[in-house]
Amino acid sequence: MDLHALGVSYKIKRLKQQLLLVERLTGKQANEEQAEISEDSKVGMKAYLSLITLLNKQVARYQSLQEKTDDLCKRMHGNELYASRGDLNGARAKEKTSTLEQFLEETFQLQRYIVATGQKWMEIQSKIVCGFVGVAEEMQKSSGIDMNRFADSIKNLFHEVQRGLEVRTARIIGDLEGTLAREGMTCLRR
Repeated sequence: MDLHALGVSYKIKRLKQQLLLVERLTGKQANEEQAEISEDSKVGMKAYLSLITLLNKQVARYQSLQEKTDDLCKRMHGNELYASRGDLNGARAKEKTSTLEQFLEETFQLQRYIVATGQKWMEIQSKIVCGFVGVAEEMQKSSGIDMNRFADSIKNLFHEVQRGLEVRTARIIGDLEGTLAREGMTCLRR
């Protein structure tokens, strides 16, 4: 696992913690003020809870992509150790090239999933401001949380996770393409 992967994992963990913290605070606030909640507040709270659900699903998507990327890297590393043993004859070289091409195809598929998840994030991002507006004032009063700052923090973390996954898969693709190009040149020299 590389340093970049640890950064993405850490940011996903932070996202989970922040969402859990705000869920607990809003749940506590809702219980304390159940009797005095106006109709507007109920609508705002409903939109907010819906948004929190969407954000938790998005975190789960990113976590799944992170796990798939980690799994791919582990399999590639295991294959690299296996392939580096002994001399590569023609049949083993073709098998190694075929395996690398398969890993490259898997990485491209993973990249497509990451892009789709990023597009889903763009849809959710537009809902963040609306979802937090209904609860922002109440949260500010009862628990002292600045929801605008919280929303910015969440947006930044999601953006960093998305970017981190994109960079990581781009590096994997670059490494695989470079290795395949080197293998092709080695075969031409023979």
